[in-house]
Amino acid sequence: MIEKKKLEMGENMVKSRLFMVLAIAMVLLLGACSKDKEEEQEPALEPEEQTEEIPELEEEEAKEVLQTYEEIYQNVVENAEEDGELADFDSIDELHEKFLNAMSEELADDLIDTYFEEDEEGLIYIDTSEAPVWFDEEEAYEFEKVEDDLYEIEQEQEENQVIVTYSISWDEEKWIVSDVETEEIPSEESDISNDGSESDMDDSQSEQEDNEAANEGTGVTEENESNDSAGNTMEEEEEEENQAGSDSEENNSNQGDSDGSGTSNDTDTSEDDQNSDPAEDDGGNTEETAGSISESEAESIVKEYLSIVDDELNVVTDHQDENGNYVVQVYSVVGEGDSSHTSTYGWFIVNKETGAVEQMQ
Repeated sequence: MIEKKKLEMGENMVKSRLFMVLAIAMVLLLGACSKDKEEEQEPALEPEEQTEEIPELEEEEAKEVLQTYEEIYQNVVENAEEDGELADFDSIDELHEKFLNAMSEELADDLIDTYFEEDEEGLIYIDTSEAPVWFDEEEAYEFEKVEDDLYEIEQEQEENQVIVTYSISWDEEKWIVSDVETEEIPSEESDISNDGSESDMDDSQSEQEDNEAANEGTGVTEENESNDSAGNTMEEEEEEENQAGSDSEENNSNQGDSDGSGTSNDTDTSEDDQNSDPAEDDGGNTEETAGSISESEAESIVKEYLSIVDDELNVVTDHQDENGNYVVQVYSVVGEGDSSHTSTYGWFIVNKETGAVEQMQ
């Protein structure tokens, strides 16, 4: 009897353990099934859904975005009252929402702060004396992709003397103007003179380099060059005056010898008079002995030869060569004050008789 009870107790324990094992297995199985159902209900996101697809911005579309940006602003301006009041908007917030159709919040805030104001009564006024710098389709520009969602258009506008950069960004569903930056065109770019022909500029460039090298080697600066030339010119004029005086004395001496010999006649006297007149002119006006063209006329001829119509280039007669022809220097002054110096454009020879111009090689 006791053994029978023990046997029954052993069987009950085995059944109990078996039940526990089955229960644990059921729990694990149910948990696995529940996890599988959750995974089925929440499938993994595909790559296309994980990242936003941004379309490529074509150049023509970028220009349309800039046109829309301008049109929205111009529409607000055109509907303003004569005194500048914006009757179509009851608050700055409404105007801000209008601008967000074509631009970022930062750019909209910047435009409103710059060109609009709100009085104490809540009325909005626009300053029509100024306006943003708009994209000009007639001017050249550069279109560049910076990032997938950012493009830039850079344009140099000579009329406004600025370089403007328009940033175009992707705003979830459309392209908008996100930023506009402007900077002044450097003055060096606008100071270049193209009055002379390109061929003349090329011919004179090598000569200019040679002159500068020679000046550096001899210690003579370009600033002192004109002063030295002026001094040489004065010495040459003095020599011409002395020569004219000696010629006049020679003619008078010859005339006296002719009279003393008793062989002079009316014809000889006439010839002596003709010889003496130029001698007197030589002593009184050395400029006329150089030819029928004066220094100022020679400078005018060079200006006309190079088509110089303004004062950017200086045209100055430096001296006369051994044939009496005028040597004219064309130069410009670079810089201001103590740091300024001259830059030679070229040297030209003007024929004293014909006025023909020849560039020195």
